Amino acid sequence: MIRTATEADVPAIVAVINEAFEVEREFRRGDRTSAAEIGALLARDTVLVTEQEGRIVAAIHVRVSGTAGYFGMLAVAREAQGSGIGRALLDAAESHCRRAGCMKMTLSTGEDRKELIPWYERLGYRVTSVEPSASSAFSRQIRVVHMEKPL
Repeated sequence: MIRTATEADVPAIVAVINEAFEVEREFRRGDRTSAAEIGALLARDTVLVTEQEGRIVAAIHVRVSGTAGYFGMLAVAREAQGSGIGRALLDAAESHCRRAGCMKMTLSTGEDRKELIPWYERLGYRVTSVEPSASSAFSRQIRVVHMEKPL
């Protein structure tokens, strides 16, 4: 079941995202997100979640900016990875943005996440630019890959 997250979901969303982004510990300082960050995102954007047996097992942050949609922090709990939940959640995020009048969907990911870029390309996303990250969240310099897909 995919639904819009509420404030009550914040702890579960933080847990799922931080678990899924554990692979970034090699170059990321600390956790991927916090309750404060997810609360702020809920206040201005949309976070969609997937539930199984009453438990949140996946989440995605979605933002609409004019005719452009954006998604980030697509995360699926370890035990649910490979089941199609991530794809279904991304489809829901794209549908959300399409209904809001978006003409394209965008994302950013770290170049070091080599498994993600081909997956997004198979779903119709194309690299639009690559640039050094200016974020202090990283323990070393990484490059950010920006991608987009027409909706």
